[in-house]
Amino acid sequence: MFYIIGIGVTTNQITKEAENIIKNCKEIYIDNYTNIFSEGKIEELENILSKKITPLQRTELEQSLEYLKEDCCLLVIGNAFSATTHYTLIEEAKKKNIKIKMIPGISVFSYIGISGLFEYKFGKTTSIVYPEKNYFPTSFYKTICDNLTIGAHTVCLLDIKTDQNRFMSFNEACEILEKIDEEKKLCDKECVVLAGLGSNNQKIETFTFKDYKLLKNIEVYPQTLIICGNLNDFEKGAIDEFRK
Repeated sequence: MFYIIGIGVTTNQITKEAENIIKNCKEIYIDNYTNIFSEGKIEELENILSKKITPLQRTELEQSLEYLKEDCCLLVIGNAFSATTHYTLIEEAKKKNIKIKMIPGISVFSYIGISGLFEYKFGKTTSIVYPEKNYFPTSFYKTICDNLTIGAHTVCLLDIKTDQNRFMSFNEACEILEKIDEEKKLCDKECVVLAGLGSNNQKIETFTFKDYKLLKNIEVYPQTLIICGNLNDFEKGAIDEFRK
């Protein structure tokens, strides 16, 4: 059996079930590419588990797959299958005739309701990524517009490049969206930024998209941007509590 284990967004959120499984695994690896802790470090988790943990970067995680072995586990910050990267492991495990068991964990999606927005009113989730040379994706903008068409809110996960120690802020995300938003569809939309969820430095702030340049950046990561769709009276009042 190979285990894919969600361990929460801080080092203190690992479940008892996850802890028991990890302590019985021969080798323990952690996805150090798709997410980061909002609070805590891998070394602290090693102390909690009394186990050595091997971090994996992108190439090791997605291509070499040498960690995919019997009686071993991959730790995933947040929830085990919130990132599509981990779904490919199911097919790879089948090729190696290895069974997989998934253990869920607390993720950013567990905190969405803290914004005051109703969870059932969210549409498709999307990821805003850094543009690169000869690469400027815009599919996330289409997802936001599609959600707005039906009045739904959008969770925008912001890019993380752990190997470069680079983490996208909501300001950067809004700047990218502004360049794409030629018809000014987002101009008057209410937004909520969630930063460092689950940590002692957790920040939540509401703003109108057109005013994002007036706000100071929040130096807490990772950050998640919510673009609001249609708001009912309760939601309007709730998100206003986080407006400065």
